[in-house]
Amino acid sequence: MRRPSDQHARTSRGTLVRAGLCACLAVLAVAPVAGAADGAKGERGVFVSKGVGRQVFTGGGGVAYGVIFSGASLVVADYSPTHDMRVDSPVVPTTNADGSRTYVPAGGTKSAAFRISGTLYRVTVTGSSTVNAAGIYGRLQARGRGTVIVNGERMRWNVPRGNLGKVPRDVKKLFQFALTGAPPPAPPTPPAPPALPPVTTSTTTTGG
Repeated sequence: MRRPSDQHARTSRGTLVRAGLCACLAVLAVAPVAGAADGAKGERGVFVSKGVGRQVFTGGGGVAYGVIFSGASLVVADYSPTHDMRVDSPVVPTTNADGSRTYVPAGGTKSAAFRISGTLYRVTVTGSSTVNAAGIYGRLQARGRGTVIVNGERMRWNVPRGNLGKVPRDVKKLFQFALTGAPPPAPPTPPAPPALPPVTTSTTTTGG
């Protein structure tokens, strides 16, 4: 039989781990992107975007991070050839029919932080949010009311933007596909197990 003190210790450790993750993500989400102007003419870009409306980032190669506030939602879809997208967030996601995942702040909480990395993914945020990215390639679309700093240049939402950074050659076709918002390709089906040799039986007849 477990002692109450042991159960309490396990509960406390679990609470501390979750709180630590939330704190780390929150600090990362509100921290300014260092050297934002460095990627202006390079192969990677950076942006800091904040407002209320709909933000869509399609790309990858670096890290996207931010905070969604109460009433907002985050939908992520993995378009990478190797399905290597990773999402860190204290929120438990809902998996949609097309394989994408939806994150919504839990009831009673004011916000939820997130961090996304991978070769190629699509992030759609609706509502009040802060969305940042560093060391990435891709395209950002923001509709609503807000401001954005792209490679050190302050801009407003609702302005069409070209690609941020250089899209890698090996994912150009998938990138164009991801921009359409179509459902991501399904992961490859694992190979079937090797066929087992047929079982043979022998009958022994004894004379009597």
